[in-house]
Amino acid sequence: MKVDIAKNATGSLTTLIAAALLAVCAVAPPSAAAAEDAFVCMEESQEKCDAENRNMELFIQGRDAFDRGRETGDLGEARRIARELVDRKDERHGKALLKFIYVQVSLGVHKDFVEAYRWIETDMSAGESYKRLDLGWVRDKLAARMTPEQLAEAKKPKN
Repeated sequence: MKVDIAKNATGSLTTLIAAALLAVCAVAPPSAAAAEDAFVCMEESQEKCDAENRNMELFIQGRDAFDRGRETGDLGEARRIARELVDRKDERHGKALLKFIYVQVSLGVHKDFVEAYRWIETDMSAGESYKRLDLGWVRDKLAARMTPEQLAEAKKPKN
């Protein structure tokens, strides 16, 4: 009987202490240390931080478009976003996204083979390169999936 009373008293005391701490934390104003922990831009200027944040937001949109494209078979939106990142001089994120896209193209995920072939040819003629990904190999894998008509269409100059 004494053991049960001691357990109940200890449990009640623990609950009481937890409730008191919760009440104090809920009422206490934020400390000065919390204000010091706020995000501080580590770049030369706030504008550069803002640009990097916009690029990161665009990269996240591109990853979402990539995921949707893998499900639907249309990676066009993801490629458009990746090219925009490269055009904004954010090659790290843009090229990473393009690399993801081209791997999926080589697997036949993008269903418009003619469009994908033109993407690859455009990047190859512009001298684009990717670490550990040979665009010629991607193009050849894609060409092996294409009909002769599709291949002939892809090689025609786009109007």
